[in-house]
Amino acid sequence: MAVFSPLTCRRRSTARQVRATQQLIVFRLENEGFALPIKAVQKVIPMGEVYGNLGGSGVGLTVYQHQELIVIDVKRRIFREASSQALSEGNLNDQSTEQLRRVPERYLLIVQDSQGKLAGLPIETPPSLQRVPKSAFSPLTSDYINEGNIRCASALIILTNDEPPLFLLNPNQLIHPQQALRSVE
Repeated sequence: MAVFSPLTCRRRSTARQVRATQQLIVFRLENEGFALPIKAVQKVIPMGEVYGNLGGSGVGLTVYQHQELIVIDVKRRIFREASSQALSEGNLNDQSTEQLRRVPERYLLIVQDSQGKLAGLPIETPPSLQRVPKSAFSPLTSDYINEGNIRCASALIILTNDEPPLFLLNPNQLIHPQQALRSVE
């Protein structure tokens, strides 16, 4: 028969508390892993119809809970070369715009910034929920922030040596591009 010891229970709970974790919503774009804090993600829904010129400006509209919701081309917002390529081409072709508008297997990640503003981010595959130890987080170097190809990221998450790292995204910079540009300058 096992003997119950309050001291043993306290040691176990203390050991769990020492290994602090953070819950993240994780998804992939262009073969890179990205994460958002769970508190910034309000919901994940199947992507419906997007109106407006999502291809040209990188921003469109959809209707969510009977209200307008801005939809941001997240690939264009995050990847530097995608935005410079779109600028040099002037616009995406009609086929690309139509693909962004409505593809049944796409999802809309509804993200909230620190002021409560909502925006939808289209992603290709369903995201996953992961609990990550806080020890896995490391800030991005200023060199990478200024020179790297990924914007709107604030930290790198290294889970194991076998897995590729994740970029922790800043919801405020995703929703407000001027904040992302200011952090680069």
